[in-house]
Amino acid sequence: MGSEIGLGKQHLIVPDAELLRRIAHDMRSLYAEVIRQPLPRNIEVALSRIEREQSRAAYKVQRLGV
Repeated sequence: MGSEIGLGKQHLIVPDAELLRRIAHDMRSLYAEVIRQPLPRNIEVALSRIEREQSRAAYKVQRLGV
């Protein structure tokens, strides 16, 4: 299956996989700088708390054999 990309009066048919690859490449380029920035401290703390709680829950499940 393919998708049409309008170029004026011409239409170029690009396979969906290629279109998705191009979109992913463009998004990575666009957000590369944002991704490299450090997380705000309050978000780091919240993520650490979530990970700790998930680890505890997984340990309880493993220990109880549930």
